[in-house]
Amino acid sequence: MNSLTVLIFFLSSLTISLTTTTTTPSGTIQRTTKQQILASIPPSSPDNSQPFLTSPSGKYTALLLRRETAPTAGGFGNDFCYIQVQETSSGQSLWESECAPVSTANTCSLIFDDNGLDVFDGSNPVWDTGADNDFLETLQLVDEGDMRIIDRDGELAWKASDDPRSNQGCGLPGSAGLAPESPPFAKPLGGDVSNLPFGQGSQQGGGSAISNPSLGLGFNGQQEQQQQQQQQQPLVDNTAFESGCSRRVLGGFFGVGLGLVIMVVVMVHGHV
Repeated sequence: MNSLTVLIFFLSSLTISLTTTTTTPSGTIQRTTKQQILASIPPSSPDNSQPFLTSPSGKYTALLLRRETAPTAGGFGNDFCYIQVQETSSGQSLWESECAPVSTANTCSLIFDDNGLDVFDGSNPVWDTGADNDFLETLQLVDEGDMRIIDRDGELAWKASDDPRSNQGCGLPGSAGLAPESPPFAKPLGGDVSNLPFGQGSQQGGGSAISNPSLGLGFNGQQEQQQQQQQQQPLVDNTAFESGCSRRVLGGFFGVGLGLVIMVVVMVHGHV
């Protein structure tokens, strides 16, 4: 083997070595397929966190997490899958994706695709970064804790710091993505009249207060309304002296008067 052949072989080996080293720098993931799976967690898995990227110094770690709904959270039993960037030593949350509900029967997966990072419930997408670029190429986690997506031209397509969110407590009472503890019509009747369904009022105090939905009043309210209407009506004079007497009353007065006249006449004639 002459010296020229040895030189060519050495340069080729060096080029291959440099290429391998520079294409996968620390803290980055290169996208090599249309939908590249970064992490996945099956249902009821004892390992509910999957790290997929570490910053160059190791200070921060990005993970896919799966959390069950807490029994007292008032939800409908969904699991939640989301991304978290945390401080490696303490586990403190620095950034999180939204709480994405997933079926308890499906595997949740994190995919690097044309949307950037995409969380899947089985085969159904439930959250993504919204980068929407066919040429997304590199995912980075830098030593400041920010996660970034770069396209093939080296342009920034998305970064986590533009959408800050952390410590959501996915699956815990009051966390995002959970339904209310109970629908409003499921609360017991009684107490606050204004909050009872279908216009029903409290039956305390001995009187029924079931209301008329069209009027928004109970029976007691209807009586008060009728009394107010009666008070507002014009007065009607029903006395015999001022609005006309009956024949019986007039006949009585006429008889008394005639008797007095006859008595007076008799007395006068008697003296004569």
